[in-house]
Amino acid sequence: MKLVRLLLPITQNGTLDACAAAGFGLAVRFGAELEVLHPCPAPEERLPYSTELSPFYFDELVDVGKKQVALEKRQARKWFTKVARGHPKAKAELVSMEALPAQAVAMRAKASDLTIVPSIAAQADGFWSAARDAALFHSGRAVLVVPKGAEGAIGETVVIAWKESVEAVRAVAAAEPFLAKAKRIKLVSVAEDGEDASAAAMSEYLKKAGHRVILVPIVAQSREAGELLLEAAMGTSHLLVMGAYGRWRWREWVFGGATQHVLQHTPVPVLMAH
Repeated sequence: MKLVRLLLPITQNGTLDACAAAGFGLAVRFGAELEVLHPCPAPEERLPYSTELSPFYFDELVDVGKKQVALEKRQARKWFTKVARGHPKAKAELVSMEALPAQAVAMRAKASDLTIVPSIAAQADGFWSAARDAALFHSGRAVLVVPKGAEGAIGETVVIAWKESVEAVRAVAAAEPFLAKAKRIKLVSVAEDGEDASAAAMSEYLKKAGHRVILVPIVAQSREAGELLLEAAMGTSHLLVMGAYGRWRWREWVFGGATQHVLQHTPVPVLMAH
């Protein structure tokens, strides 16, 4: 599997420094295109919800919205130009799309191999919440969650958080480009008794695919799975690979316990797939 296009969503003020470094760095490392996406709500989408606006007042508000859109696009272009100048070997393009963040990210993520977003602890406002949810649950593609302060080459050591689920299988498949370049691969299975036949089967499969894998069974006992997984993934240049688990409830995604814990507390980049 080859990485063809990476997606890096930004606001008019850019994104986390660690996300930008990851996006541009991975584009160079894997010879992939980097699409820097600036979702920008159209002027009409910025109007107050009212049915009593006069035509004159409506036109005035649209005009104000157009000026704001133009300003935000200029700011995004300024950020992109500055960051791209520091990564001259990366093939990167800025795309400003007049659409709501969730709509734009979901659309462009479908045509990308990987979307790069900050962790919840690093950026937790409405824009990033919408971008994370759209990329994780509405694109059918993998997401790279990057915490503040992450640095170094991502994925010299890959830690696979294994669970017998479709989400975990998809995450492993999406991580193949990183597995091919990794110096060390650990397949971690959290179980009540420390034994997991499906983990052994996946370890055997990855070995037959040419990867050097160490199987690491962990007994859960009374500790949370998310906490145990982050402990196993601690270290510079590490990449945690795991499925993203959630369900639809009252129009909001309620994350599985391990997923939520990792998104909030991870100190290392995490590759997730739903």
